[in-house]
Amino acid sequence: MIKPKRSYVQEDLFELPKIRRVGHYLSGMIMPNVSVFITWGIITTLIQYLQGPLQNSFLEMDHLMIQFLLPVLIAYTGGRLIENRAGVVAAIAVIGMLVESEDPQILGAMVIGPLIGWNVFLFDKYLLPKVKAGYEMLVRNFSAGIIGMLFGYLSLVFIGPFIAGVTQQISLLVGWLIQRNLLLLTNIFIEPLKVLFLNNTLNHGILTPLGIEQTETAGTSLLFLIETNPGPGLGVLLAFILFSRKELKASASGAFMIHLIGGIHEIYFPFVLLNPRLFAAVIFSGMSGTLIFELFQVGLIAPASPGSILTILANTPQEMLLGVASGIAGSTLVSFLIAALVIRKDQTKKEISEKVTKVTEIRKILFACDAGMGSSAMGASLMRQQLETSGISIPVDYTSIYHVNDDPHLLLITQNELKHLAEIQAPHAQLVTIGNFLDQEEYMKVVALLTDEQEIKGIPEALGETLPYQKVVFLYADGVRGSQTMAVQAFRNLAEKQNIRVDIEKQPLEQLIADQSNLYVVTEDFAAENNLPKAPLLIVEHLIATNKYEKLLRGDLSDVSNS
Repeated sequence: MIKPKRSYVQEDLFELPKIRRVGHYLSGMIMPNVSVFITWGIITTLIQYLQGPLQNSFLEMDHLMIQFLLPVLIAYTGGRLIENRAGVVAAIAVIGMLVESEDPQILGAMVIGPLIGWNVFLFDKYLLPKVKAGYEMLVRNFSAGIIGMLFGYLSLVFIGPFIAGVTQQISLLVGWLIQRNLLLLTNIFIEPLKVLFLNNTLNHGILTPLGIEQTETAGTSLLFLIETNPGPGLGVLLAFILFSRKELKASASGAFMIHLIGGIHEIYFPFVLLNPRLFAAVIFSGMSGTLIFELFQVGLIAPASPGSILTILANTPQEMLLGVASGIAGSTLVSFLIAALVIRKDQTKKEISEKVTKVTEIRKILFACDAGMGSSAMGASLMRQQLETSGISIPVDYTSIYHVNDDPHLLLITQNELKHLAEIQAPHAQLVTIGNFLDQEEYMKVVALLTDEQEIKGIPEALGETLPYQKVVFLYADGVRGSQTMAVQAFRNLAEKQNIRVDIEKQPLEQLIADQSNLYVVTEDFAAENNLPKAPLLIVEHLIATNKYEKLLRGDLSDVSNS
């Protein structure tokens, strides 16, 4: 039988799988839209330096992005995470929440998105199979419109007001703590609530009005610094820049500058949601900043909006600059140290999980996607069919990546983008990552390996070793590429049959930059009519020359020439 890798990783007694699952799901709604937050941050920053009609135009863009674009995109992403077609339905439904709201409904969008996704999933699971053949598309389209309309109405009359009521109660609690001079305790609530996108409500609804009252008598107010302190976010982002995996570093670097200069705190919230332990980083960071501000007895003369380091320092009396700068620096340091420990611990678990120390047989196959409902269910169904056809009796199930239990006898199949989570959740299981759960050819490879009792090492990494080229490129000219398109597919099919992975594409000769590491394929007629690149060439009589392709894939390079 197939044998998975195993590593000796102690179970984390302090892991909070349910909280982690919720956090990752919330982050999964925001992360794909981080570029929009960055754009919004740039626009907000530029507004401060513009005047006249152009400034008014940018103000309108700023309003439309935070008030409408971001909630719609987040609701769409949240619905799509559960069921593909639920994204559009969620985008429809969230409009009801935006009609009468004056505040950005980002939190509401994070609620309505998964709610719509769940309802669409249930509809597709229980009602869609009962539809007569041929009417599925009609029913899917009409059901999407009806569900969107119903939840749009519910979000207008119930969901939106309910979220507003909860937010108001939270605001009253924070106000109660402030009135009793328990400023350190306010950070225990303010920092997590900020990450849930209630920062504007807390700042403009509570802290700013109370701060204005204080400035009338004292001239300055510390309340203007509690929510706007950029230290907690700066420390977290800096830790991601230095210690996180490669794909997050670039986003964190851009977010760092937007947060520091633009004062857009929302840009770091998705990073905190990636790991619930990072809530500790921002809470202790906020508390340390507030403590330093109190020790230096500093405050601002006016609200800092947005919470940019430039705006904060501009509203700081000259004699208080040292205290304000110390508070921001101290909170940044605390946040960075705690976040660095959390992130490096996750990285260490990943590295240890890659060490193979023991192997055992596969007793179960599990498909895992983010929500554990739509795509993983379809993938599990396709795999069952493949196993039945091959006469292999192994149970196949599906779940959310956050529900996976570690098991050395488990074959875990998940999407490429969830590989990091899979290695943390199940370090002892054998892991296979694929790009598309509906790609049956990927499953055929897995089944073939199961049948042959070979060891799976993900999707085999040694593919393409018999072909000494980085790419196989089919050339065309004058925009005529019909035969080349068919040839690309034919070559790809042959390569997959022989279990060889190589990049295959078509390119126009007019835009070609020759590369000696690539193999270029052309017909004899094409070669006679055009100047060919000085690079490895395979010249064939016609582009569907499967015999020459098969020789090439077997490692026979006798037909390859260099012009």
